[in-house]
Amino acid sequence: MPFPRKLRILVAPLDWGLGHTTRCIPLIRALLRHDAEVIIAGNKVQEKVLSAEFPHCKFLFLEGYGVTYSTTGKGFFWKMMQQFPRIAASIKRENSWLKELLIREHIDGVISDNRFGLYTSKIPSVFITHQLRIKTGLGQLADDMAQRVNYRYINRFSQVWVPDFKETQNLAGVLSHPSSMPATNVAYVGPLTRMSHRPFVNEGGGILFIISGPEPQRSFFEQKIFAQLKDIKQQVTVIRGKPLQEELPLIADAVIYNHLPGNEMEAVMRSAALIVCRSGYSSVMDINALGLKSILIPTPGQTEQEYLADYLMQKEFAIKGSQSDFDLQDLLQKAADFSYSGFINQDDLLLRKVVAGFLDNCREQLIKEKN
Repeated sequence: MPFPRKLRILVAPLDWGLGHTTRCIPLIRALLRHDAEVIIAGNKVQEKVLSAEFPHCKFLFLEGYGVTYSTTGKGFFWKMMQQFPRIAASIKRENSWLKELLIREHIDGVISDNRFGLYTSKIPSVFITHQLRIKTGLGQLADDMAQRVNYRYINRFSQVWVPDFKETQNLAGVLSHPSSMPATNVAYVGPLTRMSHRPFVNEGGGILFIISGPEPQRSFFEQKIFAQLKDIKQQVTVIRGKPLQEELPLIADAVIYNHLPGNEMEAVMRSAALIVCRSGYSSVMDINALGLKSILIPTPGQTEQEYLADYLMQKEFAIKGSQSDFDLQDLLQKAADFSYSGFINQDDLLLRKVVAGFLDNCREQLIKEKN
């Protein structure tokens, strides 16, 4: 007997950079394939990105955490600690928002990408994260304390979905494979990438720079890149990670975009011989899906990105560079001599299976309430 109506699923990514937003694209696609009605929540930048991909999905404004970042790498952690009370208030506020939404919109399930306040016991709720283990940069004791706080929030959800491979060969190392797991049910869903999984065929050459992440470090990285483009003889393309901005800087012999939707982004990535970008995890997942050569530049002070770049260079996945002493010519020479053999084959079958199970749980909960 067919279910009487479509399930209504809320998907809400965190607003720290665009990575959380873009990695929700394959998830929303999977939900729509299973005939769910998807409601998306986020801020204006996220609406711009996701509404372009899913114009028929309802979008609700949900205020972000409004985090500001240090102008120096060393000040990153303490800047975050200063803002913790405000972050905690945002978490409490978004949980109140969700309680009202459940009544108003008749939501059947919630999928939160790193938004700690979107938990509920009334319907199935999922928390997405690749950071079960948080690297603070202050040693194991601080890492253990951060993990306990992290798990206290995560355990309020029905499930946690980890966007990585479960096996030893994986993309996030100890971040996604800690020695101790949360109490809630953990499912590895494979990397969440909006890129297709068809075999990579290089259709051109040149260097693609993808500039992303929080300000002011995004702009600092951009300035470093623009200052050294004049010395590059290859074709250059730059994607600035600014979807709301219309005006473009004029750089000789460079093709520049503020933002590209997923299909156009994939085409530009496939046409590049090398990508230079942040070591943000969403970028890592996209690069792996396409099997692209890359140079990863961690955002200063973001210990997660520092760890990922080091880990992936050891795995022969990418070259690691530094923003503080960014030397593009030197990095290009290192890339020319690097083996680039650390890519992992994947498909989206695991994600489809996990999403199908989640929707079955939502149906069971709804039937139970009706009876």
